[in-house]
Amino acid sequence: MSATLGAALKKIAVALLTDRRNWEKIGIALLAALLLFLLPVLSVLAVFQGDFDWDSPELVSAVIQELDVGSLGFLEGTNSVLAQLQEALKAAGLGFDEFRKAQALYWLALSPFSEEPDFVEKLVGCFAPDQTNEELIANVNTAFGTDIDPAEFEKILATTASDMVGAAQSQVGQTGGQPYWSWYGFSSRVEWCAIFVSWCADQCGYLDAGIVPKFAGCGVGVQWFQNRGQWLPGSATPEPGMLIFFKWYGSDSSIADHVGIVESVENGRVYTIEGNAGDQVRRNSYPIGYGEIKGYGVPVTD
Repeated sequence: MSATLGAALKKIAVALLTDRRNWEKIGIALLAALLLFLLPVLSVLAVFQGDFDWDSPELVSAVIQELDVGSLGFLEGTNSVLAQLQEALKAAGLGFDEFRKAQALYWLALSPFSEEPDFVEKLVGCFAPDQTNEELIANVNTAFGTDIDPAEFEKILATTASDMVGAAQSQVGQTGGQPYWSWYGFSSRVEWCAIFVSWCADQCGYLDAGIVPKFAGCGVGVQWFQNRGQWLPGSATPEPGMLIFFKWYGSDSSIADHVGIVESVENGRVYTIEGNAGDQVRRNSYPIGYGEIKGYGVPVTD
């Protein structure tokens, strides 16, 4: 395989694996399987279009669209492994950042080991509190006999979801808000949609950085963003990562009733992840400009 073709494969693989919209369609893909699948596709293109620009966004888009049509089935099956990893990391007292690193390691080098009966336990055992990424990689290389380059790991890690959307995605399906309201400091159940947003902000460092406030009441969040001029009306088209606030029809609330996180915006609809939606973390969607959308809080990360 030529160096140019190899670089193209890697570029497309990373584009597929690090775009959260593709995660929703294929789960967390096996990098090795993905490369094996893409190789014949790209080889045919190389024969018939020798002057094709391998680095072009059009090529990446074309392959993604082809996968969307009907070639994603064989990439499924790794979701259960990642789910087990997430649960095991939680049980070990580790959080979203460690899960993000575990995913990056999985994509980069560890997927061939995933069928080993002790894979999850072995990988979780490589993590330790306050360790550097170099220490983590050294532990992984020792445990699995791999030769992962820390620089390559950093490149992959830099493109993975380290923001509120990624934190929220890792919690979809969670039933009950106990992990979130207890983290906030409550000793018994409270309405927890805003608390969930605050928890997600904490997982990616947004609370410490002052990018998002820690708030348990939706009205507090609305006022915080409005006072800073970081607010869009409900009729606006938001962007992923913004906070979406709702004011239900007929509600007695003076400001807002519910809050979630914008995951994506496509085809005139806003797709969200919301805590305390039927006492779960789950996805919803609404038409842009939907009447019960009060507005959007806009975190400023630059």
